[in-house]
Parts: sequence; C-alpha cells; structure tokens
Amino acid sequence: MFGSRQAEVNRPTHIPPTALPLLRVTASFLCAFASVSCALAATNTPAQPVNGILGEVHELNDNGAWSWFMDPRVIVDHGRLIVGSVRAAGRFEDSGLPGWGNVELSVLDLVSGQLGKTVLHPAFEQDDHDSPGLLVRPDGRYLAIYSKHNQETRFYYRVSTQPGDPFNWGPVLEFVTPGVRGSYSHDSVTYANPIRLASEDGRIYLLHRGFGQDPNYLISDDQGQSWRYGGHLFVGRHGYSPYAKYASNGRDTIHIVATEDHPRNWDNSLYHGFIRHGNVYGSGGDLLAPLPTGTNTPLQAWGMTRIYQGGPSNVAWMCDIRLDPEERPVVLFTVQRDGAGLPVGSGGMDHRFHYARWDGKEWLAYEIAYAGTRLYPGEDDYTGLGAIDPRDTRVVFISTDADPVTGKPLMSKGNFRRNHELFRGFTADGGKSWAWTAITTNSTTDNLRPIIPFWQDSRTALVWMRGFYVVNRGEWTTKVMATLLRPGDFEARSLP
Repeated sequence: MFGSRQAEVNRPTHIPPTALPLLRVTASFLCAFASVSCALAATNTPAQPVNGILGEVHELNDNGAWSWFMDPRVIVDHGRLIVGSVRAAGRFEDSGLPGWGNVELSVLDLVSGQLGKTVLHPAFEQDDHDSPGLLVRPDGRYLAIYSKHNQETRFYYRVSTQPGDPFNWGPVLEFVTPGVRGSYSHDSVTYANPIRLASEDGRIYLLHRGFGQDPNYLISDDQGQSWRYGGHLFVGRHGYSPYAKYASNGRDTIHIVATEDHPRNWDNSLYHGFIRHGNVYGSGGDLLAPLPTGTNTPLQAWGMTRIYQGGPSNVAWMCDIRLDPEERPVVLFTVQRDGAGLPVGSGGMDHRFHYARWDGKEWLAYEIAYAGTRLYPGEDDYTGLGAIDPRDTRVVFISTDADPVTGKPLMSKGNFRRNHELFRGFTADGGKSWAWTAITTNSTTDNLRPIIPFWQDSRTALVWMRGFYVVNRGEWTTKVMATLLRPGDFEARSLP
C-alpha cells in the first residue's frame, strides 16, 4: 500500500484496423460539480457520482490527443489557457475525412469562460506525436512548432501575428534537419520541445528526436523566425530510440531525463544530466562533455547520472520532470513490474508510479502509487501517465485504473468497466508518503495523460484527454478537458 486517502475513503507498434477491437464506445459525459473525495477501493464510503469531476469543468475540444514527449503542450498567457492537440476522424487511412489530422489549439478565457479554437495546420497527419510545442516570445507573440511522426527530416512552425493572440497566425514555415528521411528510421524527426534561455541573449533551443533517431537540438537566435542545426545530443542503445524529457529554469540551464531506449526494446533505467553554458553535466555538476555541435556525439544516455536502476521486472519510463523551488529536478515515472521473460504484448498488467528528486547530493526515489494496467494491447509500457505541479513539486496528478493505495481495480458504477480515473497526490515528507484525492469518479470512459501548466494563480489548471484511445494513429474519441481546482477543493476533503 502507498500512502493514504485524503478523502473518505526496432519501431512503434501500429495495430492494423483488422486487429483493433470491434468495440465502439459511446460515452456519456456528465460533468458533475460534486464533492468527490474518496478512492473507489473504500467500501464503506458514501456513493460517488457517476462521471463526477472535481472543480470548475470545461470541455475545450470535442476531439484531441497528444503524446507526452513534447513540451510545453499547454501554456497560460494573457488570462487564457492554450492547449495543443491533434484531431482524429475515422481511421488513419481515412485521410479524406473532414478534420483528419488537424493540428489544433483550444483556448479558454480563464475570466469569462469563453471557449475558442483555431486550426494551426489542417489535414496534417492523424498521429498524436504531431501535437505542437508552444512558447511565449518576449514580444508577447506565440511560437508553435510541430512535425510529422518520424516520417521526414522537417519541422513546421508558425508565429502568431499579434502579441497575446492565439487565433491569428503567420504563414507555415519549414526547417529541414540533417540526414536522410525514413519511415520510423534513419534521421526523421518528432517531439518538438522549444526552450528559451534568457542568459544566452534569449536563444531558443529546440530539443527533439532527429539525426540517428536520437535526441538532437536546433538553435534560433531571432526568437524562432529562423533556425540552424545545433547538434546530436546523445545516443541510446540503437534498438529503436532513447527517450528524453526536458525542464528549464528559463535562464541558463536545461535539465534532461533519459532512457536507454524504448521500453519495448530495453529494460530501461532512468538518467539525468543538464546543459549549462555550452557544457553537459551530471546531476552533481561533474562535466560530461562540451555540448555537441555536430552530428557526432561522445555522449551516451547511461553516461549521465543514474536516477533509477531498471531491470526485467522493473522497466522504467518517465512521465514528467519539473524543478523544485531550489531548481533541483523532480521526476515522475512509471515502472512495469510483470513483463520479465514474456514476449511483447504479454505483460503490462502491473505498473507502479515512482517519484524521484535530487537533494543536492543524491537521487532519492520512491514507489508511490499503483498505476494499473497497460493502456492498450501491443504496448506493455503505456499507462495513463501523470504530471507534476510546476508550482509545487510536492503535488502530482496521476491517471490509473487501480486504486492508488491498494491496487484494487477501479470498476465504474457508470458502465461496470475498469476505467482510468484521475487522482491528486500530495507529499509532505519528500516523497516517502502520500495522501490521495480523487478528481474523477465512476467515469464511463478513460481519463488520460494529465498536464499541469504553470499558472500564477491560487487555482490549479488540470488538462487531460477524456474518452476512448487506441494507439497513436488510432481512431481516438478523446475530448480535451480542463478543470480549475481551488485549494479548498482538497482542504475541505481532508480526513480529521
């Protein structure tokens, strides 16, 4: 058991259409502004509402999805919540359907509640990896960058025409990266992560997967108007590709959390390093190498500081990385427990959430909650994921189809199925113990891939995908949802 209830309580797998379940889920979405405060494993608590959602709930888009290796996917600026996503219309093969593969932005006015939407790129590609990375420039205009999923050596980007205006954009511009294009091979690109460093005269780094199917970076010295290739950051095990997520103080440092490969190909551990002043360092400040400036690199993922040792019965994959008030990295990740010795597709029924933080001398890692079962067959390591609150790294939000404390399956009273629900976790002792509060209850569909943007407000904006999801090129029906949570939503539900 983990913590307590705060309430009463080679290449990606693309499943062909013939192999997909013939099931079509029609979900009834009732956003209940209810007092939701217990985990479903508690048997002696009052009944919770069907499709209950805590907070001030908004449906931002009737269809949208994203992967989790591009950031920022969501920003708050000029009193607006701005969310990037990709629309699905039918199957991946149905490219002629209206809306198929649109790269879109959903916009919520946080004062008036007014909703808006704009299409950044129509009929681009129906793949959730194409969701844009977003950045606010010093002049107040927005930069949006995106690419197809490992199909070409090319990024697409647009700049908004006016400061603070997410609805009107300049022309689609392109930048071709080094190497040879290939379908999930060679040097094709994906995962746009734009990061601006103020101490480097506002230089923007675009961290991405590119040359060698490894992490690379581009550079812009004119606020994203033009780009040049920077370098090949590090290599992985060459089974498919190492995975990386990034966090920055916005001033002089970019933090990296990395794996050796895709967890389908390698029993991953997790590693950390950071970029500062033209060098790459380990967690303790030990110099690893100058920042590579070409397509050759001496750096390997496992040459950075190890956060967590993986193995056949504990395969790691990161969900999020953020910085605490002392600018020390904090990582939320999942671990698959039941795949040892099994062929791909036979495990993934027991995942756990882990939380790790750098204390200035060493990494401290803790298993904190049950993450439930795999998201879909064929990818044993895909889960509902989780996010760290960037304003308070003691707080996480997770998606799981198991009670986070006991691991008991979450069976919805709405459709008598096991669905993914959202929970908020809080630790007062650095990650050793946790209190959990249910955000959604008795859902008739899944609640997946939560995101918490930075927002200078007493409220927390929680964004997630709600609906039926099957593979990154699948026929997803997930809606883009947001709920605005006040501190009292949790305090009022604490046990005496």
